Amino acid sequence: MNEPRPEQPDGAGLLEAMRRRRVTREFLDEPVSTADLETVIRAARWASSAGNRRIHRFLVIRSLETIQRLKPFAPGILGNPPALIVVSTDITRAQAEHVQLDRDMNSWIDVGTALMSMMLACEALGLGSCPATSFSQAAVSRALALPESLVPELILQIGYPTSRGPRRGSGVTRPTAAELTDWEEAVGQREPAADDADAPALS
Repeated sequence: MNEPRPEQPDGAGLLEAMRRRRVTREFLDEPVSTADLETVIRAARWASSAGNRRIHRFLVIRSLETIQRLKPFAPGILGNPPALIVVSTDITRAQAEHVQLDRDMNSWIDVGTALMSMMLACEALGLGSCPATSFSQAAVSRALALPESLVPELILQIGYPTSRGPRRGSGVTRPTAAELTDWEEAVGQREPAADDADAPALS
């Protein structure tokens, strides 16, 4: 899989993709192309990694039979996604990189950064995505015949969404960015410095 040199980012486009992204739980039967899945994997590869150690591997699954075989062990897979990406920790590589998985939380942070990059890539491609962390690691490992050196950490469901409806739970009032933010090194200070007064308000 060739990795082209990334283009300069479109800041406005990226922020809009972040705002627009939704978790997708219902998918069309339409398959996801190899090219699009390669793009999603590249996004994961470009995510930050503690010490640039890259101790995770990505398994792409498109077989309906395999996906159906996983579902009894993965209640987090709610719909019928046409593709999955299983993110696993490579224990052998972690040992080679001197990562102490029992105490190094960076490995989980790296799973999160890869996940967010993949979900944003899906949004940019017109795909929906939904992470699943509710599954039996042992059962999924057996079902996929994973080697003992790979531990599945997360399953990303990918496909074309059935609709682009309102965000689930959109009727619930949630805190704005301004309500979640403190300024000037003082908890409780909700206003930015005067020289930033012309900046748009956080919402």
